[in-house]
Amino acid sequence: MSFESEERYWTDYLRVALPVIGLLLMLALFWWWAQNFIGDENNPEDQANIIQTQVATQPPPTPTETVAVVVEATEVQNTPDPDQTSTTLDGETPEDTGTDCGFAPNDKVVTTDEVRMRSSPDTATDENILESLPAGTELRIVGTCFETDDSGNDFWEIKVSETAEPGWVSADYIEAANQ
Repeated sequence: MSFESEERYWTDYLRVALPVIGLLLMLALFWWWAQNFIGDENNPEDQANIIQTQVATQPPPTPTETVAVVVEATEVQNTPDPDQTSTTLDGETPEDTGTDCGFAPNDKVVTTDEVRMRSSPDTATDENILESLPAGTELRIVGTCFETDDSGNDFWEIKVSETAEPGWVSADYIEAANQ
């Protein structure tokens, strides 16, 4: 038969407390090791204070002198001067054909139906087709007058307003744009 006392000794408490204290110390050591391994040695609050200090110490921008810009309107002369020669979008001087071509260089036109834009004014081959333009595509006239191919089709030299891509389209599929 064994006899156990109801009384507890201080060593009984140590048997329970020491493993718990050891576990807490191991967790603290692991935490310290992880902080050093990751490299996050600074306190986030300290970092925030440093950033706020840097922002607060930057000097305010200095005002610069402003200059008033004055735009003066000039009178636009709508009548052509016979002494001056007009130029196309490419800077070439147009030839005087003596015929009424219907459009002038830089006139805005739109396609009335789907039309093929070609690299040259010729319907004898399909190899010169650049792309197909949908109805309503805005174009600018480049040439001074249309050119007629061997089949009798009239072509205008144009540039697509949106992309500035040059080409030729049939005169049958364009009309003046509503300004």
